[in-house]
Amino acid sequence: MPEPIILTKQMTEQIFDSAAKSYDRVGPRIFSQFGERLVEQMPLARGAHVLDIATGKGAVLLPAARRVGAKGHVTGIDLSGKIIEEAERIMRAEGLTNVELRKMDAEHLEFPDQSFDVVACAFSLFLFPNMEAALQEMHRVCKPGGYVAMTNFHKTTPFFDPAFSILIQQFTAYQARIVMPQQVSFTAQEMEELLGRFGFGSIKTHGEINDIIYASAEDCWGFVLTLPPGATMLSMSEETRERFKDEYLAKLRAVSCPDGLHLSLGVIYTLAKR
Repeated sequence: MPEPIILTKQMTEQIFDSAAKSYDRVGPRIFSQFGERLVEQMPLARGAHVLDIATGKGAVLLPAARRVGAKGHVTGIDLSGKIIEEAERIMRAEGLTNVELRKMDAEHLEFPDQSFDVVACAFSLFLFPNMEAALQEMHRVCKPGGYVAMTNFHKTTPFFDPAFSILIQQFTAYQARIVMPQQVSFTAQEMEELLGRFGFGSIKTHGEINDIIYASAEDCWGFVLTLPPGATMLSMSEETRERFKDEYLAKLRAVSCPDGLHLSLGVIYTLAKR
């Protein structure tokens, strides 16, 4: 079997550009849901300045902008220009004037030192080829006494199980798989050790297991295409992709319940002080 291909920044940009319109809009809007929960745990004062890294369509950005108020400011950055365009459309529709969106690489933040009261990063550490550089940058732009707030997939359970375990098995059978540049899920201890190495302290973690329900196998397939594994499908010929899809949907239907397809998702929330 050929060696798996490691996801590059160019691939990441391509997959999220392709998925921009449907991202977090197929099935339950889980990233918006977890974004709200992350913001609830942030020590956000009115007037605070927040940076949201890998903002997507504003799952964290939107509730944070509401919390900090008109005198506060939230900046969202993302590697995908198309998803930034979608986020801008959403922010305009919400009438928010305390938001700025910029296309930017998380490993090279274009901000002065100590610019933000809170730096947020939701479900993105595993996408950064140089995660250490991204964490160093988060520490650099965070004010002393400020915070970094994160969500990551929790190692307590395989993420999006059983849909993703079935997907990985099928990738193996097709001898086609693009893997993430970093580990995808973390334990509380791993998060504490990781952030501690980059100068953060007072680290608090909270884990939870969620039951995510997709109305149909087709909805789950549409969701998968908006995420990094979609890069593997995009690398296939159209004929191969259609065959892969038919086989995958059949397997998802086999494990579905009368009310839909249930997926287990562990999430770990982390808050640390600069």
